[in-house]
Amino acid sequence: MKPVLMLWQNASEAGAFPRLAELSLPYVSTTTNILAVFEIERTGSGELSDFKALYVRSKIINTLSTKVAGTRLSERPGFGPGSMIWTCFAEVAANPRPLLVSLPYVGPLPEYRSSTEIMLPLRGEGASVDYVMTGVVLLEQEYRRPDRA
Repeated sequence: MKPVLMLWQNASEAGAFPRLAELSLPYVSTTTNILAVFEIERTGSGELSDFKALYVRSKIINTLSTKVAGTRLSERPGFGPGSMIWTCFAEVAANPRPLLVSLPYVGPLPEYRSSTEIMLPLRGEGASVDYVMTGVVLLEQEYRRPDRA
């Protein structure tokens, strides 16, 4: 997770969150299994409506069983409203700040049981946070809720 956090910090401007355009994502090397950027979609009144995958890169073949770029979290089973992953994205959208989480794995590979994910807010062209960048490390260990660790 540290290289993703360092990339984000190095692109920050005078304490402000970095802009998506400043990251040069296609050229970034990462140690995480998955690196992705999601657009925060809002209604006309500014309410959160969804998260659209704009960029997804995976180091593990078959990690992403279907094309993810261009899809929304609400369209993917286990990722929509009420899921743990949705709650984490919504938290970063509502209260922009870095978020490090451990989650149960939801995906096609049976050898993985959990993930550690870092979620980082990104600005668009203006001053508002319009995107969430996430780095994901897939783990074989069973997910444990923090209150039961």
